[in-house]
Amino acid sequence: MYHLGVDTGGTFTDFVLFDQRNEQIRTFKIRSQPSDPGAPVEAGLARLKEEYGVSAGSLERFIYGTTVATNAVLELKGAKTALLTTRGTRDVLEIQRQWRHRLFDLYLRKPAPLVPRRWRLEVDERVAANGEILVPLSDQEVDRCLEAIGDLPVEAVAIVLLFSFLRPEHEQRLAAAIRAQHPHLHVTVSSEVSPEFREYERSATTVMNAYTMPKIEGLTRRLRAVLTKAGFRGTFGIIQSNGGLMSLERARTHPVNTLLSGPAGGVVGAAAVARLTNISNILTMDIGGTSTDIALVEGAEIRLSPEGGIGGYPVRVPQVSVHTIGAGGGSIARAELGALKVGPQSAGADPGPACYGQGGSEPTSTDAALCLGYIDPNYFLGGEMPLDVAAAETAIRERIVKPFNMSLPEAALAIVRVQVSNIVAGIRKVSVESGYDPRDFSLLPFGGAGGLYAGLIAEDMGLRRIFIPQHPGVLSALGMLMTNVKHARSTTRIMDLSRIDESTLEALLVELADKVSKDFLDDHIPPERITYEHSLDLRYVGQAYEINLRLGGSRREPSVKIGELRENFHKEHRRLYGHAAEAEPIELVTLRVQGEGQVPKAVLTPLPRIEAGSSRLKSRRKLLFNLDDGWIDCPVYERSSLGRGITLRGPIVIEDRGASIPILPGHRLSVDDFGNLLVETSIP
Repeated sequence: MYHLGVDTGGTFTDFVLFDQRNEQIRTFKIRSQPSDPGAPVEAGLARLKEEYGVSAGSLERFIYGTTVATNAVLELKGAKTALLTTRGTRDVLEIQRQWRHRLFDLYLRKPAPLVPRRWRLEVDERVAANGEILVPLSDQEVDRCLEAIGDLPVEAVAIVLLFSFLRPEHEQRLAAAIRAQHPHLHVTVSSEVSPEFREYERSATTVMNAYTMPKIEGLTRRLRAVLTKAGFRGTFGIIQSNGGLMSLERARTHPVNTLLSGPAGGVVGAAAVARLTNISNILTMDIGGTSTDIALVEGAEIRLSPEGGIGGYPVRVPQVSVHTIGAGGGSIARAELGALKVGPQSAGADPGPACYGQGGSEPTSTDAALCLGYIDPNYFLGGEMPLDVAAAETAIRERIVKPFNMSLPEAALAIVRVQVSNIVAGIRKVSVESGYDPRDFSLLPFGGAGGLYAGLIAEDMGLRRIFIPQHPGVLSALGMLMTNVKHARSTTRIMDLSRIDESTLEALLVELADKVSKDFLDDHIPPERITYEHSLDLRYVGQAYEINLRLGGSRREPSVKIGELRENFHKEHRRLYGHAAEAEPIELVTLRVQGEGQVPKAVLTPLPRIEAGSSRLKSRRKLLFNLDDGWIDCPVYERSSLGRGITLRGPIVIEDRGASIPILPGHRLSVDDFGNLLVETSIP
């Protein structure tokens, strides 16, 4: 009957309730509690019952997005973890890669391994690059490893053996023995989490999975207790980094797949609402309380990457290509070496910005926006949380006005401008620096603070269109209700493409697809509702990195044509890098299969058409966009009063319970059939 999406952010936990009967959507926010993520869920379920009359027992689906694993890695507060690895490879985690993200920084320090050297144990076994077992794993060696593990004060164990993606028997044998003799330990094996080559990346991913497993186990146990107590009897799913759903059981064994949980839901929601209005190219910008997540969607398709990173560590699992920067509503402004800096430090949920009245004294971008009139202090979160303007002004005067000898409006505007500049740099990272012209894309802002800066960012970048969806403050939670269950499998097989038989390649892909099919058994999704996407990682012989090419079709059995593969690889290489080497040999590196199981989803329905000019003026207030024009008296409209077909011209302010959206002078706003705001900027 009802579907509930919950997204836990650094400052607020967002709730979206979808009623299947009338396709109505209700939303609200509750302050997050980083020390206990289950507490806001408990409060949210109570509010659902009190305010909307919806009990947990009437929820058919509960979908959750979490930052628990992410925070455990960023804050280095994961489990004490041991590593079992092939003799001679103990220090792979320490050596890492020669690559440096700051090439000329002589004092650059690589992130410390999540497993200290004294807990990295060598195993006397060896598998060759062709899969041949050179040194068998003996019973005596297994017993020695069990004894060594038992002497360590650890909670989790990661097992990463050389070429285990070709022969996983040794890893599986060690894992079974540890689980039998030390059942209290959380065990992760690389052949299950990341069965691909590149030892450092595979080791780091497997260790990170083990490192975060107890945290996710505790979270799922807490959530299950909250839901059971409330009477929930439906399906419990967690959004994963690839934008799909997974079961609670799989989240417990594969927590590394939740590292981009919330941001992935936002990109899914943004792509879904954009498709409704036939907008295929968008730049998504999710501005929350702590960070901004930026992604590029081309041709209405979400881009997935086989590898990402967090906290300086690589994560080799399929994930939505999201670039995250430390720029949010809680980003702290400060004077540093004579310059104004904003972020990446954040006031977070506790104490939060100064205007929250929770003891915060540092000025933030939210305080600056409040002082510029962008936010109504009496209508924040629909009036549930009044803001303290005087506290915001005091914080900015003490920390910014005095050091820089400027007026309060100048200081607040400077904070916003620096914030905008930081976000623009992030957008350029996923667009210009990746070979895309951002002017070919529509800016789609969401999150609690997305609409505050959208117009200024569009002006700075020369963007012609802004697309502001319905429910922008909770779009990540809404996106969780608009996606399907997804499972992915991969394996490395380095082979010369010219020497591969097409039937052999098809058989390897079918073998992976069969494993994906088994993953869906726990989700109770019938085979006829599952589609498959096959892809291959290819490269020129001698290259260090690969290009992923999709194969056509959606059936479990793919059709492979080597000639087409070769031609498509040259074409994609030319598109990405400006050249191709048709005479060079090509090699296959990794095979990938992703399955998608269809489940009931939330839908957006068109708004009723109302007469132009019937939008209701809510109030007026003064806003400052720049010093030259000064303070401008702007009309303020409640978003719910804007029916489809309405057109307005800035400067105005659009408000709803979860967002405030200033429309700049010269910008033209219209409302489409689904209640989305389309803003045409003044850029020629």
